[in-house]
Amino acid sequence: MAFVINCYDLLIKNGTLVDPAQGIHKKMDIGIYGSRIVDVFEPDSKQGHILGQKVIDAEGMLVVPGLIDGHTHVMPGFRASYPIDELWKRGLTAVIDMGGQSSATFNRQRHLIDEAPCVINACLGLSNMSEVQGEIPRYTILDKEVDKYKIKDLFESHPDVLIGIKAFVGHADSPGAELTHAVLKKAREVCDFVGTRLFCHVANPDVPFPEIIDYFNPGDNFTHTYNKGNILNEKGEVYPEAFAAKKRGVLFDSARGKRNWSYEVASTAFAQGFLPDVITSDLTCLSNDKNTSRLHVHMGECMSLGMSLEDVLYRATNVPASYMKGVKVGVFKGNTANITILEMQDKEPYRYKDSFGIEYDGPVFLKPRATVLNGRIMFNTIETDY
Repeated sequence: MAFVINCYDLLIKNGTLVDPAQGIHKKMDIGIYGSRIVDVFEPDSKQGHILGQKVIDAEGMLVVPGLIDGHTHVMPGFRASYPIDELWKRGLTAVIDMGGQSSATFNRQRHLIDEAPCVINACLGLSNMSEVQGEIPRYTILDKEVDKYKIKDLFESHPDVLIGIKAFVGHADSPGAELTHAVLKKAREVCDFVGTRLFCHVANPDVPFPEIIDYFNPGDNFTHTYNKGNILNEKGEVYPEAFAAKKRGVLFDSARGKRNWSYEVASTAFAQGFLPDVITSDLTCLSNDKNTSRLHVHMGECMSLGMSLEDVLYRATNVPASYMKGVKVGVFKGNTANITILEMQDKEPYRYKDSFGIEYDGPVFLKPRATVLNGRIMFNTIETDY
């Protein structure tokens, strides 16, 4: 018999591959050459010696498509923007920057996207005051802050990375019903003119939900769904208009963040069958607090409220990828090797805390142990003797 050697650049072995889109949940080994997955196979199913110049032994861990965070702040413009070169320790392989840049600044900052090792898409802030961070109140001179012609020109110049417009409405962001309606009307006008999606931060607005949701088209993103004052009516029930909007294609994003996740609202809505369409973290440097905007922590929170691992993973990979550019999700032969390895800790309950200080126990906690980006190990805390 011939002496057969399969020696990959990187071999991930003994892990449990979970890829919801492919319906896979089983122990599999993964062989990688360069940036590409070249083999996905059951352990001991290939002839010969299975080796790797680098090896990660993922025994007892979950090997999943690289996590994608569809709501982050990694571009300059937001004071607490998260450093791009730290994304890997959160298990992330692609992200969307949510409004850190506006039509006033994006051209000058585009190079940061080009220089990043991972895919970064961006939503432009509706207002060109996006970067002043409260020193000049946003939307005080709305018509002068928004130049739809300049915004459209930017989308035509950067079609490979720009995917939407980010607007803010809420008691603190657009105080009063008149301003809230004005902002939403302007956002709708610009999105329709440009031909792009609306991503709207909604936080306890001074306008009832049924009036707000009328501004959303199919494919638009309602952000911070489970904050207080958003989707529950005075009876503590999810507005019927929310279910209707979901049915017509509006996407409801959890966008956890430090200030935007209420256990009371989320547990009530989940119990009524109103689950997030996309799971994101609203990643900033505020995620240095272990209970806030970390995607893997928030995935565990959603599982604690009854979602399955597969459902959570799908909403943290395939769904955001569906409206991004340059991202293809999945652990399969021929695809780019973007992979996250997670440890699922489930031997004792994990104590979560919401944005309002409410603590609650969940049955599992997900912890990133390794991140592979384009076939390169970017983060790894797994000790493998090879």
